[in-house]
Amino acid sequence: MKEELMTITENPTGKKFWFDSFLMEVLVSAADTDGSLSVCKQTHRAGYGTPVHVHEREDQTLFVLEGTITAWLDPMGDRVEKVVDAGEGVFLPRGVPHAFRVEADSKLLEINTPGGFEGFHIAAGEPALHDGLPEPSAPDIEKLMRHGADYACQVQGPPVGAN
Repeated sequence: MKEELMTITENPTGKKFWFDSFLMEVLVSAADTDGSLSVCKQTHRAGYGTPVHVHEREDQTLFVLEGTITAWLDPMGDRVEKVVDAGEGVFLPRGVPHAFRVEADSKLLEINTPGGFEGFHIAAGEPALHDGLPEPSAPDIEKLMRHGADYACQVQGPPVGAN
């Protein structure tokens, strides 16, 4: 572990990319923390929803900076639902299927412990051509499944509420 304190600025790694219809920035990578955690900032438009998925290696915390999301644990089984407003967060434990939908344009922090899951977003994303959001599109489930396998993340279903 590094002996000095790390100063965290808005985007120290310089990694801004588009992932599945939203803008993502790696704020703190696993490399910055000797693998302990990673922190990414996500910018979403209302209506976006993640496919149902499960992480085998990391716990995930979503902290909403602006807007509102609805998060689900085990959305295909014993569904637990939580509306998360700005200033609130939700803990999504490893091994439990989860998903979320953006109810209002939102910015949120994704905190993964341990770190490393940011690699999935980078591998399945593409460099952002500008600081805005990409054109909305349906999730590329095949691409997410292919890259997710490398990061012990299995896509289990479409976004909650999708047809």
